[in-house]
Amino acid sequence: MKKSCPFWIPLILGAVLAQPASAQRIDSPYRFLDHSQFLGGFGGYTWLSDGRIGLGPEPAPLLGVGWSIRVSGPFAVALDIGYMPTTRVVRDTAFVAADSTFQQTGESDVRLVTAMANLRFNLTGARTWHGVQPFALLGAGAAVDFGGGSAADLALQPNMRFDMGTSFAGQLGAGIDWFPSSRVSIRLDARNMLWKLDVPEAFRLTDAGRELPGSEWEQNFALAAGLSIHF
Repeated sequence: MKKSCPFWIPLILGAVLAQPASAQRIDSPYRFLDHSQFLGGFGGYTWLSDGRIGLGPEPAPLLGVGWSIRVSGPFAVALDIGYMPTTRVVRDTAFVAADSTFQQTGESDVRLVTAMANLRFNLTGARTWHGVQPFALLGAGAAVDFGGGSAADLALQPNMRFDMGTSFAGQLGAGIDWFPSSRVSIRLDARNMLWKLDVPEAFRLTDAGRELPGSEWEQNFALAAGLSIHF
């Protein structure tokens, strides 16, 4: 007669072979962010364009602060203020014969401040991918020189003096926020900033016989890193 299998053997095999439900979970590389704002500081370097005749500000370090709030899905609005301490060359309308550039007569301090309102687009929305949130931004605002003039400027005729004053400014940029913790991020970004440099009246007809416009739009490149607190 064929013997039947003891009833307890299938029970033991079932207990051994059974897999807990948790072992079937697939971890996602995405992590949702449970905060909507951040406040932080940043620093970097800017390669500033001094214009066709070399009157604008020279390349400079960059320091700044920024704030952002998420408004809908992947979109956020942000405000940032940047400060660039640098110098500019003071020139008169005499030419240097060797290279036909305008003669340098001195230097003047530049205390350039930018204030920008930005629309930020987070590529991963309100979450990170492996702890990283890439973004792009588009902004507009103003660039202001608080440096004033110098003795070299005062030595020139009024129609030769360069004054950046206040100019409309825009920027286009992209970067990443890396989150070592849920409330802290380290940011790296690159930006192309645009603003206007006025050409003094005395220089407009003396650039090697070419007539210059009254102003020039210049592109300026910036690289920066920063630390932000999210709340």
